[in-house]
Amino acid sequence: MNNDKDLHSEPTLSTPVPVSIGSLSKEQLDLELQKGFDSLNNGKVFTADEVDEMLKKEFGI
Repeated sequence: MNNDKDLHSEPTLSTPVPVSIGSLSKEQLDLELQKGFDSLNNGKVFTADEVDEMLKKEFGI
């Protein structure tokens, strides 16, 4: 796994509004899961501390 990070790369939500897993069809769920796997395979990985900082900046939590 490649741990080099693009300094300008931040994770993004694939949809503007979070959706419930229960509302997705099998095909939609498979697509969303594949996006996550593809992101990992392309080296887009973040530590828990990095995610916490991004959430703090975006949502004030």
